[in-house]
Amino acid sequence: MIVKLRSIISVVFGLAVVAFVVVAVREQDWTALEAIDVRRLLPYAGAAFLINALALWIGMLSWHSMLTGLGSPIGLWVGSRIYFVGFLAKFVPGRVWTLLANIRMGTAAGVTPARMTAVYLLSAAIGILTGALVGIPAAPAVTGTPGLLMVLAAVPIGVLLARPGLLHRMVSAVLRLLRRQEPQDVPSGRGVRLAIAWQSLSWAISGIHLWLLAVAVGAPPLKALAVCAGAFGLAVIIGHLTLLTPDGLGVREALLLAVLTVVLPLPAAGTVVVLSRLICTLSELTMAGTVLLVAHIRVRSRNEPEERGPWPVSTSSSSSTTTPPTSAV
Repeated sequence: MIVKLRSIISVVFGLAVVAFVVVAVREQDWTALEAIDVRRLLPYAGAAFLINALALWIGMLSWHSMLTGLGSPIGLWVGSRIYFVGFLAKFVPGRVWTLLANIRMGTAAGVTPARMTAVYLLSAAIGILTGALVGIPAAPAVTGTPGLLMVLAAVPIGVLLARPGLLHRMVSAVLRLLRRQEPQDVPSGRGVRLAIAWQSLSWAISGIHLWLLAVAVGAPPLKALAVCAGAFGLAVIIGHLTLLTPDGLGVREALLLAVLTVVLPLPAAGTVVVLSRLICTLSELTMAGTVLLVAHIRVRSRNEPEERGPWPVSTSSSSSTTTPPTSAV
């Protein structure tokens, strides 16, 4: 009975992801693509697809570094399965689904729900801070703000690199204000630094896909590089903070459209925005599906603990009782 219920929930989860992906695609204004020179665009689109897929993998490495830094050094492929199932949940409105999927799969791999929650919160904080950091180059071109002033946005990351234990204190303070339970696990300094480095690189690389598309429709390469590489991370973060839309649908597009008009006419900017959403969605689904398939094969061949579907029944929690590493503060 439990196995059947688990299978039913897994199917419902998969169908929900598919349904909201379809919604995201249908909501786009595809008329913006009618005037595109397909032969000129294809090489750029293919490169953008691969670049964004690479950025997704690097983002997973950031999450895995945080998990390891909290005292749960599970295998990379087991961790990748947990991460990418949670990643697919982002297409369903409400960010709680990602956390729930992570908790269920993490529990089956021997990681406590409390530790999975800590990873989720700490990684989210790093994602926001590094996204703002990578967005610095785009700010002067878009807002006219002096570059030196915008560099001040890098101060929080610099502080965390020097005193990584402050990240735990920062997240705990926010949760206290919200009257929520604080995470008890304190990440190691090395785990925080690696997570920051990987996530910063992920944002920078993902922005390159937007730059390639902008150049393909006529944007000046040098000026567009600073704008696109920085703007994409900021737009994704703000879109994610809009909890009621699947994957920030509409919010991200509006922000990118406003930014791209700095380097492109409005019609061309609209084309790039639509293409970006399409390529990101395709690369996300392809990358997640490929990683989940490869991880499934590797885990089974090596007889490692395996999570069966996004909502497995807990099989063990004792292995996650390892004393968490001390803070590097």
